[in-house]
Amino acid sequence: MDDAPHSANIAATIFVDLRRQILAGVLCAGQRLPGERELAAKYGTNRNTLREAVRKLEQARLVSVRHGQGVTVTDFRRFGTLELLSPLLETRPDPAEIARILADLLPARLMVLEFASRIAVRRADANDIQRLRDITELLISAFDGGDPQVMAHGFQTWLDALIDAGHSLAERWIANPLLDAYRELLDRMPYLWVMDPAFVRHLRALVQALEDRDEEAASSATRDYYSEIDAKLLALLAGPLGGGATVTPSPRQSESANRGMT
Repeated sequence: MDDAPHSANIAATIFVDLRRQILAGVLCAGQRLPGERELAAKYGTNRNTLREAVRKLEQARLVSVRHGQGVTVTDFRRFGTLELLSPLLETRPDPAEIARILADLLPARLMVLEFASRIAVRRADANDIQRLRDITELLISAFDGGDPQVMAHGFQTWLDALIDAGHSLAERWIANPLLDAYRELLDRMPYLWVMDPAFVRHLRALVQALEDRDEEAASSATRDYYSEIDAKLLALLAGPLGGGATVTPSPRQSESANRGMT
């Protein structure tokens, strides 16, 4: 009987446990992991399975492996990627740090999506536009249901369609880490999805801009919507999640927040 799947599951379990310890600060940057034999005994497995778990840690940039020097924990704050956002949330570290990370992600997300809107205007074909229009109508119908998690998942499909409409491999590769992190974040914290009437206006305005081949209108529709919504999201981050942390919005976000609260 092939025990490869069983070994893979054990390796994944070990990987997740060691990743949690690293992100929680139990295992610190510069610290060496115990030797293979000791770790294998601790987890009740063999050294080959343990090596697979370590390989996963190395791929995640959480450890470095050097012949003769063992396995050393790296500084995930310096070398990590967005793939670590969701597991970092699982460790429940300083809420203020999480709030700052998420607040810093918002401008990056806006830049990616604004560029995606522009390139979609240039390259989207009739099928792309029809797909976006169909998803838009489904989202608008679901909006009245008021379920943040349903809307968040549906909007992920819409965003994927927008990226596809640009027919750009570079844009897809740039967008994927942000969209994946955003998707996992909303799965864990659906209350961060801001239900706002501006959402419906944004969808319709952007699809219309694509049909009109109006790049500036597409860019403005994206920029204006996210500036307004992100200002409201920053208020959430500075509240229960931020634990009193100070999160400073950009001037545009501050202006949008003032408009949204009046």
